[in-house]
Amino acid sequence: MRASSVRPVAVRATAFRGTSRWRGRPVRVVGYDALLPDGSVRFDVDLAWAMPAHPADASTREANVHDRCPELGAGPWVDEFGRAVDGPDDAGPPLSARRRARPRPSDLHRRHASAKSARRWRAGIGVAALGLGVVLIVGPEQNGIVGALGVLCLVAGVSTLAGLVPRDRQWW
Repeated sequence: MRASSVRPVAVRATAFRGTSRWRGRPVRVVGYDALLPDGSVRFDVDLAWAMPAHPADASTREANVHDRCPELGAGPWVDEFGRAVDGPDDAGPPLSARRRARPRPSDLHRRHASAKSARRWRAGIGVAALGLGVVLIVGPEQNGIVGALGVLCLVAGVSTLAGLVPRDRQWW
């Protein structure tokens, strides 16, 4: 990093559990701390401010900081080259409102839609596309662009519904 009093020398990510705003579920929240050249630590900083340089390097730096962060707790200090450096070992201040407000994707309680629900959605969309295609083809404006759009909807509906047929029963 640049050796000025404003720009940090290293950054670390601190992960902790919080609750989501909408459903109240547990989520992993990540906050960033910056180590300044004079040895002081600034908490709850923006990662883009903490590691300024070329935009092409931003994703690499973010990946380095996140890869070294544990599931819960403070990770090591990471400099601009992605190396772990020595720094103070404090855990930081108590959780602030800003740290609680920034959920990041995590593997905590990840829910997946059931296959049955996905088939229902797919069947509904396929039937709706077929119905729209029939209405557009049979309707009064069947010639021209509307008719072509109706054929396109029919093809999309048939292909969507054909994807619901199990592989062992497919003849195509």
